Amino acid sequence: MVIFTNHAILKLNQRNISKKLVEATIKLPDYELSSYSNRKVSYKKFGKLYLKVVYRKGGGNIIIITQYWDKNFKSNNS
Repeated sequence: MVIFTNHAILKLNQRNISKKLVEATIKLPDYELSSYSNRKVSYKKFGKLYLKVVYRKGGGNIIIITQYWDKNFKSNNS
């Protein structure tokens, strides 16, 4: 199950990002990195921008911490 924290929901609304885009990013990312405190960072390209999603796994769930459009992300293919 995908769970959005209160912070993630607030930022979804502020940044006009849909939950479907976030879920697509974590299910089939273009790039995925490990971060601190057992967090993962997934990137997926939509149009000209990459959506960055920060999440962690816990209790069989995926907990979304935050998400935003990353204008500065450069893939190895860019």
